[in-house]
Amino acid sequence: MHTKVFVISFGCASSLADGNTLAGCLAKAGFEIVDEMDDAQVVIVNTCAVKGPTENRMISFLKKIPPGKKLVVAGCLPLINFPRLKREVRFDGVVGPAFGERIADVVKRVLEGKKVVELSNALKTKPRLDLPCIRQNRLVDVIPIAYGCLGECAYCCVRFARGKLRSYSIEEIVRRVKRSLNEKVKEIWLCSQDTAIYGWDLGVNLPKLLREVCSLNLDGFLVRVGMMRPDHTLEILDELVEVYAEFGGEKRFSEIAEGKERGGCLFWFLHLPVQSGDDNVLTRMKRCYTVSDFRRIVEVFRHKLGGSLCLATDVIVGFPGETEEAFKNTLRLIEEVKPDIVNVSKFFARPRTEAERMKPKIDNRTIKKRSKIASELALKIGFERNSHWQGWKGYMFLDEEGLKPNSQIGRNYAYKPIVMKNNSENFGRFLKIKVGKTYSTYLEAIPLFS
Repeated sequence: MHTKVFVISFGCASSLADGNTLAGCLAKAGFEIVDEMDDAQVVIVNTCAVKGPTENRMISFLKKIPPGKKLVVAGCLPLINFPRLKREVRFDGVVGPAFGERIADVVKRVLEGKKVVELSNALKTKPRLDLPCIRQNRLVDVIPIAYGCLGECAYCCVRFARGKLRSYSIEEIVRRVKRSLNEKVKEIWLCSQDTAIYGWDLGVNLPKLLREVCSLNLDGFLVRVGMMRPDHTLEILDELVEVYAEFGGEKRFSEIAEGKERGGCLFWFLHLPVQSGDDNVLTRMKRCYTVSDFRRIVEVFRHKLGGSLCLATDVIVGFPGETEEAFKNTLRLIEEVKPDIVNVSKFFARPRTEAERMKPKIDNRTIKKRSKIASELALKIGFERNSHWQGWKGYMFLDEEGLKPNSQIGRNYAYKPIVMKNNSENFGRFLKIKVGKTYSTYLEAIPLFS
């Protein structure tokens, strides 16, 4: 009888990709991957610890793993706060992120009764892209194009877990995309800690990669590009916008939906974390760009692609030294730029970061107040942006189960989330719809059958 293993991942797209690979490598090694923790003898938790509350949730989740099960803790948490993990959690094994095929040996040793800690060289790991994977969504392949970053952001602890930039070659990524499409995947997510710096260590760049991927002479597929830091985006801006214009948009999306076009279609989606609308705060954060730099990138994209670009950004409120005026500058930026999505985070000092030692600290009550104000504004702007889609007719690709029973979620050419009901039989298909009601975070679809 095969040993049953349950694998669960938390956090960013790169973490999900790592988890898919862990599961695939274990299955290849002869273990049985199960969907329920109760059925497993071994539990692997691929963790995230980007923020304080996230770390707390991870620790709480790990403490609840039944003592009769072997527990292997993987991912970023062990490298970000191993002392706390060791102090508070009963575990049998610990490994870092992007552990790849070595996980099979760790599980075997754990089953022999050994306690395994494998964190050496964790900041340099780069598992092969041709390793097997078990996808959480059979239609979507999450492909890491690089690990690590080139930043030294004052608040960030992820760099302690992910290390410096290590890019895969264009050839490796293209081979993985081809394999995925051959396995009936229809949507490719290209992810990294900062996709804008892809290939800088190899003498290539993101636009060149996107052109190679989208030019593949294969049945049509969709491509989502992950987040990119503004200062690094500026370095490739003109070339990047041209690639988005050439390989994305409503016309190309429709032609792929109708089988009239081959190759990849880039979602007109841009995740560009600004973090603050105040230059002084950005300097303290060591973000290496200005608010005007962020504005310029958005203006260039919108000038070339039009108003349907789906812009996502992130802001941190309550960073040490954020004055009331600085916070108002962030609100003003949101009001004026009008992103479709604003991910608002409260500042939490993370272990070993510069921000942990910075003063003056902002009190928790003020941080909560600012978070509430910024989040309400984000929802207001989101609704404003989404209301422009009311009555729109076109194609969406149904690719995700909804949060509510009997609901499904699809995306149009701008990666707008569109909700349908009772349509699971069309999962994995392009559907022609009309947008009915609009909300702050999604659109509602009315099927069109003609």
